This record gives sequence, C-alpha cells and structure tokens, in this order.
Amino acid sequence: MAFDELYQEIIRDHYKHPRNKKPLAHLKAVENPSCGDSVKVQLDREGERVQSVYFDGSGCSISMCSASMMSELLTGKTVVEARRLVQEFLAVIRGELPPEKLEELGDVVALKGVVDLPVRVKCATLAWHAVEQALSREPVEEKK
Repeated sequence: MAFDELYQEIIRDHYKHPRNKKPLAHLKAVENPSCGDSVKVQLDREGERVQSVYFDGSGCSISMCSASMMSELLTGKTVVEARRLVQEFLAVIRGELPPEKLEELGDVVALKGVVDLPVRVKCATLAWHAVEQALSREPVEEKK
C-alpha cells in the first residue's frame, strides 16, 4: 500500500470511527464561517495532566478526523506538552515547519497533505484552535 493510500485510509477510519467523540451540548462551538464546520472540545484535567480530550461537532472529513486524531494525541500529556504539540501542528499546517515534523505525531501524519491544500487548512486546524482555548482556561476545581 502506498503512503498516500495509507494516509487516506487513516483519515477515513478516524472519520467513520471517531475517537473520543461525545455530546457536549453545554459547550460553545468554535466554527469555521467559510464552510460551516463546527467543533466543541472538552478537556478533563487532573492537575497539570490532560486526562482526556473529548470533542463534538460536525463538518467535513478533514475537520472531524483531525479532531479525533488530536483527542488521541493529547490524552495523557501534560498541559505544557499539549500546548507544544498544538503549536507544532499549527506551525506545520501553516507552512512554518516542515511537514515531516508530523511524522512524530502518530496518526496526525495523515494530515501532512493539507499543507499543500490551503483551502483545507481551516478544516484541519479548527479543533486544534478549540483545544488551544480549552488549554488556556483554568481547570475547574471540583467541589467536595
């Protein structure tokens, strides 16, 4: 199987079987006004560690599979690590870092081709911008 075919299969799999997707009706969506894609992201944190990342939304295969991949990648990372990974991904997609940098990020490497498709950049980065906002919010202390 060629690399392009493998990447397409990874994208299809994440779109058809999204990881960590659940209803998040209580959250405000981050939207892409040019196409109508929308995504909501919730982080469960314990101290400085991201215990889980959930998303909900609707949109094209690129935006939804990107959210799925992101949720898997960031789960278990520290907040500092998660922020670094988000910034690296965004820099690659914007063309500021070489696409090969994505090879270190598991399934996210399948989005490498987006770099050559400027009209799809907003699709691929939508969930990453939403999680960036979520990482910037202070964790809510649970009442005992």
